[in-house]
Amino acid sequence: MSPHRILVVEDDTHVVAMLREVLHQEGFEVDTAQDGLAGLLALNTIDADAVLLDIMMPDVDGVRVIQQLLEEHGGVLPVPVIVITGSPDGARRCRDLLGDDEVFTKPFDPGALVDHLRSRLSL
Repeated sequence: MSPHRILVVEDDTHVVAMLREVLHQEGFEVDTAQDGLAGLLALNTIDADAVLLDIMMPDVDGVRVIQQLLEEHGGVLPVPVIVITGSPDGARRCRDLLGDDEVFTKPFDPGALVDHLRSRLSL
């Protein structure tokens, strides 16, 4: 079985580097996009199994990415989306869209994030 492919949509290069390292160590393949628009384009070109999504990004923010995916896929996300945000308002908005379990607030425990990601991928 090939490793799961994760798309990290995040504009903070330090967070991207940390997530890439942690996910690689756990056996995941990792693709990255630096903003919401690039993330939406990547989802059309790669076969991602899940998305780790920041909220506060330039141009297209993470909430708009979620809304766009829901619109394009009849109200159902095509892959699991887990939000990582430092914004209390962004966290609240995403909890309204996705539920409490799908939102991790920065700073977060990378191990807990990986455990949740594995759980979502096994469903």
